[in-house]
Amino acid sequence: MIKTKYDEVDGKTVYLYTVGNVVVTVDICDFGARINAIRIGGVDVALGFNSVKDYLESGTYAGATVGRVANRIEGGRFTLNEKPYFLNKNDGYNHLHGGNEGFDKKLFSVIGQTDNSITMKYVRADGEENYSGNLDLKVKFTVDCNALTIEFSAVSDKDTLWCPTNHTYINLDGETSGDCRENLLQINSDYYTPVNDGLIPTGEKVRVANSALDFTAVKAIGKDVGRVELEATKGFDHNFILNGDHAAHTESTVTGIKTDVYTDMPCLQFYSGGQLNGCNGKTGKYYKYAGFCLEPQFCPNAVNMSGFEKPVLKKGEEKKHYIKYVFVYK
Repeated sequence: MIKTKYDEVDGKTVYLYTVGNVVVTVDICDFGARINAIRIGGVDVALGFNSVKDYLESGTYAGATVGRVANRIEGGRFTLNEKPYFLNKNDGYNHLHGGNEGFDKKLFSVIGQTDNSITMKYVRADGEENYSGNLDLKVKFTVDCNALTIEFSAVSDKDTLWCPTNHTYINLDGETSGDCRENLLQINSDYYTPVNDGLIPTGEKVRVANSALDFTAVKAIGKDVGRVELEATKGFDHNFILNGDHAAHTESTVTGIKTDVYTDMPCLQFYSGGQLNGCNGKTGKYYKYAGFCLEPQFCPNAVNMSGFEKPVLKKGEEKKHYIKYVFVYK
């Protein structure tokens, strides 16, 4: 494990921690417990930034641990134990990725490290963003052989909501290629959740078959990006209901890199990067479709909908979730 200075924020030093081996190396930043680089056989496939300022100005959540609750909560409102909660709204009418000051904007503490792993912690105070409970969050990144595993665990002293994810943008052609639409993708899902104009699920579960959302067989990400039904989301920004722990498969015909994504969470948000707008990245500007995101999580707004597993964390209960990326490089 290598530790290098990355930046400073509020008078505190921000570091990058590099873990891995000769096949896979990963740079993890303690600001936002975020991934800044993933090198597979020397090819960096993760979008990242050179400073905290660039991260924040990009508005991308790139590489970050997000929460308390990933994705959107309609109107910033929910009821838990018959008590109404009113969260900060940071996405128009809705609450997104933990609000104005989510995990992506917090400096984590390093509490454990080995040659191939790093564990970070952040304690979210009761009432922050109007959530209940002091939340003790741990995130562990481990590189083992050709795999990167992210393990999340949390405990709260009050009943609360918790749904973590990681928001890394991937381009298997290489971070410098500028366009991910020729990357191939397969998602292990037969159903997606259609949304309203605010990107809030309607509560329906619709089959992907014979639609632009059909990734049951491998196809190029850009194959259907221009279809009329994807205009509102500028490509893909959709939630898929997973069939099992093998969430997705991606590959590049340029580099030969392949990735399989595994998780214990019930859904996967696929975002094709259609709203990237020329932000300053590690090696140049990131424009539309520079990278895509595969974000395992619970269904957006699940707390307010029937028929979906709700991301409730009970007082004193430790919950764990994981995301695992298995890479193949030839």
